[in-house]
Amino acid sequence: MQTVAHTLPDEPSQLHGIIHQLVEQLAQSEQQRAEQTERLEQQATTLAQHRTYIDQLLETIELLRRKRFGPSTDQIPDSQLALFDETELEALIGELEEALARETPPETHDTDEPPKTKAKRKPVRRRLPSHLPRVERLLDLPEAIKAAMGEDWRFIGYDSAEQLAVIPRQYDVIEYKRAKYVPINDAVPGAEVGVKIAPRPASIIPKSLAHSSLIAQIVTHQFVDALPLYRQEQLFAREGIELSRQTMAGLLIGLNDPLQPVAAALKGLLTQGPVVHIDETPLQVLDEPGRDPTQPSYMWAFCGGPPGIAIRWFEYAPSRGAEVPRRVLFPSDADPASPFYLQSDGYSAYQVLATAPEIIDHAGCWAHVRRKFVEAASGRNTSAAQQMVALIGELYAVERRVRESDAATRQRERNAHSRPILMRIRRWLDKAAARAAPKSLLGQAIHYSLGQWPILITFLEDGHLEVDNNRAENAIRPFVVGRKNWLFAGSPKGAETSALLYSLVETAKANGLEPWAYLNHLFEHLPAAKTPEAIAALLPHNLKMDDLNQQPSIR
Repeated sequence: MQTVAHTLPDEPSQLHGIIHQLVEQLAQSEQQRAEQTERLEQQATTLAQHRTYIDQLLETIELLRRKRFGPSTDQIPDSQLALFDETELEALIGELEEALARETPPETHDTDEPPKTKAKRKPVRRRLPSHLPRVERLLDLPEAIKAAMGEDWRFIGYDSAEQLAVIPRQYDVIEYKRAKYVPINDAVPGAEVGVKIAPRPASIIPKSLAHSSLIAQIVTHQFVDALPLYRQEQLFAREGIELSRQTMAGLLIGLNDPLQPVAAALKGLLTQGPVVHIDETPLQVLDEPGRDPTQPSYMWAFCGGPPGIAIRWFEYAPSRGAEVPRRVLFPSDADPASPFYLQSDGYSAYQVLATAPEIIDHAGCWAHVRRKFVEAASGRNTSAAQQMVALIGELYAVERRVRESDAATRQRERNAHSRPILMRIRRWLDKAAARAAPKSLLGQAIHYSLGQWPILITFLEDGHLEVDNNRAENAIRPFVVGRKNWLFAGSPKGAETSALLYSLVETAKANGLEPWAYLNHLFEHLPAAKTPEAIAALLPHNLKMDDLNQQPSIR
C-alpha cells in the first residue's frame, strides 16, 4: 500500500502548488466557519429579539385583558402571589409576622388554659339616617289571641325594626298670580300708567318654565349622576311631563351668563393656597370653529384654594398645551399670584408650566408610578414588579398615619420615615434598570420612575403637598364617568357651560354639601345678590348643610 508521501511529486514547484492549494482550502474553510458562526449568532440574536417581542406582546395582551375585564383598582391579582420566588415569599412572610408581633400586645392569662379563639364579629345592621322622617306603624296581636290570653298577660312595650321606604317624586306646578290694579278714574295720580301689576319673582333664567329646583335637578342628574339629557327626557315622560332634551339643554346653556360672578369668585380663590393640583382628560366637541369634529379637545381640572377651603375649577380648551393652565392660573388681568407648589402627573406641559416664577416647585405623583408597576406585575417579571409595589406601599403606609396631621407634623414624619424608604426605592430602581428589558412593562415602569424622580421626592419639602395627584384625579373622575354616557359636547358654548357646572358641583361636594341642595339654594338666591359680599356668601365654603336644609317650601 502506497503512503501519501509516495504519491507526492518530486518537483519542488509542484509541491509548492499543492501546499498553496491546501492553504487556500484551509482559508476558505476558516472563512466558511466564521460566516457560519456569524449567521448562528445573528440567528440567536434574532431569536432572542423575537422572544423578547413575544414576551412584550403577551404582557400587553394580559394588560389589555385585565383593563377590559378585570377590576379597575391598582391591585395585584391574587393569582400572582403564587409567582413569588420561595425565598422572597418566606422573607415577606417573616416581615409580616415581625410587624404583627410588634403591633399586637401579648395576652395574659390567669390560668394555664390555652387562649380561646377570638369569635368573629357578627354583622350588625346600622340604624338608618336620623335626619329622615319616621312614620310609626303599630302592630299588635290579633284580638282573638289577646282575648284568649286574658288577664294573665300584660303589655310591656314594643320591639322596633326599621325599613327604608320611598315616596315617588312629586312634581308641582307653581302658578304665580300677580295682583293687578287699575285707577278708579283718570284723576288718580299716576293713572296714566294704566294697570299696575306685581313684579315677577327674580329668577336665574328670566321667564323660564323651570323653577330653580327643577334646574338644580337637571344639573345634578347630568353632572353628578352622569344621566344624559335623553334619559332625563324619558324619566319625565314616564311622569307624563313633556320636557325635551333640547329644552333642558337650553336651560343649561342659559345658566352660563348668570353664573359668571360666582365663577369669577371661585376662580379668584384657586391660587390663594399653598398647592394647586392639575389633571386633564380628552373631550370631543363637535362644532368647534376651524377644527375637525374628530380632533380631541380637553377638560382641565384644577384643585386649590386657601387652607381649609376646597376649590375645584374646570376649564374647557381645544388645546393640551401649557398655555392653558398658565392662562387659568396667571390671568393677565389679575394681580400676581402668591407663590405655590404645582402637583401633577408627568405630562411634559406641566414641566413647562413649573418654570413659571410664581411656582415654588413641581411635585409628582406616586400613584402613577404604582399603577405602572401594578401593570408590570401582570406581565412576565411579576416578582420584581411586586417588590416595587410593596416598597411604594410602605410610602403610603406613612401617609395613612399622618393624613390627619398638620403640615409641620407631616413634613417631620416624612423626613423621618418616608425619606429612608425613598432611598431604598432609588437603589432598587438603579439596580433593576440594568437587568430589565427596556421595552418590557417592567422596563418602561423603571424608566418612567427614574425620569420622574426629581419631582417624585418633592413632597418631602412641604407638609401641604400630597404623595400623589389623586386629589385632581378624583375631581375629574365624575367628568370621565359622565363622558362615557354623553360621549361629546355639541359646541364650545356647551363645553364651557359643562366646565362651569362641574366646577360648582365638585366644589360643593369637596366642601361637604349635597349638590342638589346647594344648586337649588344658589339658583334661588343668586338673582338677588348684587354685591361682591352677597356673591361670596353663596360660595360653597361659606354654607353649611343646615343653611341649605332651611329652604322655604315651594308650596
